[in-house]
Amino acid sequence: MGISRRTLQRFVALCLIAGALPFVPQSSPPVAQAAGLPPLGVVIRGHGNGHGRGMSQYGALGWATKLGATWETILNFYYGGSGRLLTTLTDVDARSIPAGGMTVRLQTMDGKQTAVVSDNLTASWAGKSQNYGALVARMVSKNVYDVYASPTATCAADKDSPSGFTLIGDNVKGPIDFVTTASGIPTAVAPADLIGLCEPATSSYKARIRYYRGLIRATPDGNGNKRTVNLVATESYIRGVVPRESPAGWGDIAGGLGMHALRAQAVAARSYSLSESRYSWAKTCDTQDCQVYLGAALRTVGSKTVSLLEDARTDRAIAETANYVMKDSNNTIVRTEFTSSNGGRTASGQFLAQIDNGDLIADAALQSWTRLVSAASIQAKYPSIGVFLSATTVHDGLGGDWNGYTTSVVITGTAGSVTRTGWQFRGDFDLYAPWYEVFPVDAPDPAAAPVGSILLVGDSVSEMIADEFAKVVTPAYPLMNYQACAGRGMAGADCLFTVAPPQLDLDGVGVVNTSATPAIAIVALGYNDDPNVYEAEVQQMMAALTAKGIQRIIFVNMSTRATSRNYAKANAALLTAAANPAVTVLDWNAASSAPNQWRWFDNTSLCCWVHLSTSGQTEFALFLRQQLDAMRAQGLLPVTAAAVAVLPGLPLRKTNQGVMVTTVQKKLNTLLGLKGVKKLSTDGQYGSGTSRAVKTFQTQVALPVTGIVDRATWDALGLAGRTDLAILKSGSRHPSVRSIQQALAKVLKKKIAKSDSFSSSLTNDVKTFQKRAGLKASGRVGPSTWAALMAAAALS
Repeated sequence: MGISRRTLQRFVALCLIAGALPFVPQSSPPVAQAAGLPPLGVVIRGHGNGHGRGMSQYGALGWATKLGATWETILNFYYGGSGRLLTTLTDVDARSIPAGGMTVRLQTMDGKQTAVVSDNLTASWAGKSQNYGALVARMVSKNVYDVYASPTATCAADKDSPSGFTLIGDNVKGPIDFVTTASGIPTAVAPADLIGLCEPATSSYKARIRYYRGLIRATPDGNGNKRTVNLVATESYIRGVVPRESPAGWGDIAGGLGMHALRAQAVAARSYSLSESRYSWAKTCDTQDCQVYLGAALRTVGSKTVSLLEDARTDRAIAETANYVMKDSNNTIVRTEFTSSNGGRTASGQFLAQIDNGDLIADAALQSWTRLVSAASIQAKYPSIGVFLSATTVHDGLGGDWNGYTTSVVITGTAGSVTRTGWQFRGDFDLYAPWYEVFPVDAPDPAAAPVGSILLVGDSVSEMIADEFAKVVTPAYPLMNYQACAGRGMAGADCLFTVAPPQLDLDGVGVVNTSATPAIAIVALGYNDDPNVYEAEVQQMMAALTAKGIQRIIFVNMSTRATSRNYAKANAALLTAAANPAVTVLDWNAASSAPNQWRWFDNTSLCCWVHLSTSGQTEFALFLRQQLDAMRAQGLLPVTAAAVAVLPGLPLRKTNQGVMVTTVQKKLNTLLGLKGVKKLSTDGQYGSGTSRAVKTFQTQVALPVTGIVDRATWDALGLAGRTDLAILKSGSRHPSVRSIQQALAKVLKKKIAKSDSFSSSLTNDVKTFQKRAGLKASGRVGPSTWAALMAAAALS
């Protein structure tokens, strides 16, 4: 929606009034008086994903594909010793296994009615001869059910006497079993031959039908609560387990060597399931509390698209290891626990604690991880401690980083302490594994120099670390204006999605042009920019920053792990900008380029190797805090923002042209006493002669010798406060012209080609804006028109 002329004129009037006064920055926060301030929180660094006991699934993959181990060797490594061995089931074992095989609690259905369908209309109530399209068992009292049937394969509504269903069993004692004519046959085809269980819709997904081998039972638990159980042959059951626990695609790795990892998983799943005895009414469950089991197939109600949940490769691994289990010295089947990754060392307990070279070489994403927990979160979890002061860990002493898995954590505060086991602390903060160490995040040094206001301009990478940044960086640098949104580019690319105030839906240059002048600007942009034009965009950003007199400019470079664009070329443009003494480039690329630091990046999303993992979010925030602290210690972070007017058209360098260049040439001739052949031509063309003269002048006045007219050089030339000379008009050539073009395109709702050249057509567009805004229609852009235009663009 456009801005009305009256609104624009009122807004411009306010801008001009504000622009007539020097910007008064916020004062720095008071320096803390007391040393030894409580930490801001803790950084937790850990290894592994899961409890770490028994077989590491990624470790099995590493052993198989990189170390050449067979499935037998893998199983004996993780579960062998103390008389345990790999063997086959005997007739005695078979007699001890229930005739129905596994009985699996389907936890999604806890407390819900048991409703089933059959796509081929062969569902029946076990023991009855009649076939139906759908059946439902509704508990009317403890272990007493009404059973309804329908000729069509339709999930019954969760209510008494569901529409389209007929009562076929009244007050029947349970349990109630439903089957299809083929659901117990191992070769039954999913989903047509199998029994389909109706799963109600949740906030995460629509109503679904999940297909199972075997039969579906409605039964109460020991307290009379509604439960649904799948009775299924053991080998059919683990067909639904193995591909959920270890990806079937592993079987294709290293020319098929990954099949050994799948075979090891099949034996571990079989042994674990046969050793289970969770409930009186079911042997095991279907979640990671037991083993993940999702049945044979799945489809959304109303859709014909079916997702098959079994896989030929895992089926093959199961068949090739049929009847194999791990047993102990008492000939008892071992409860073969397994974990995603143990981080490179198995946990102690039933099985031997040992370094796991398979897991180390597999290099899983969560083999190492980082988590940030704020002091506020710790205090909320343990309110009796008062203000959090420290966390001290004890480890098992069995080897590995930090001397092993964490056995206990003492959390101390001003009012007392709390002791948690390593496992409890893991659960308290949802850590990936119980192998970790805790490190404090220091509060700001009370003796550190004060720092002025900071504007951070970032894209989705900065947006995703907003929480970590607020915990780690902002407390040390509280005068922070944090502007970050997905899709933002240095110049030309606004936010991809709608943002709410105080966030600005503008590109990076637009944010700088419309924000209050800070002492320091941090620019973390570039992933959304074309590296081939990035240098010009950086110059445009430098023009915006210099025009506002921002004293310290900090760019954050980009990781070059992503190969979709030439980010090395973009980083080179930032190094060019760093020739300006007011510019610092923070080398995130180098800080995140070590081989094991790939885990800091998300390589599965749309922005492959750009977006950050949970660990990467913490590491990036810590990196920014450490870099700012280092700059603060070096005295590179100014205390206050410069109280100066905006001067569009700075800095001036080679290839620029216009009246501002003419002004500089005239000043140089006078101040350097240039005469005759040495006298600069006042033609407004910033060439080599002008650059050499600027360097000579900078040397004389003890400024950094760059050959570029920045704000300090402009002021030293005796031009401080001469806002009337900061003019861009027809014939000017400067990166700031691009900002004018972009702003006018937004305000006037028209396409305007971007370039550094101020054309005659741009002059007409400026006049149009000036007329609408109630300004003198000169076609020139000085500080007043610049301020009004940038403010109007921010509202467009």
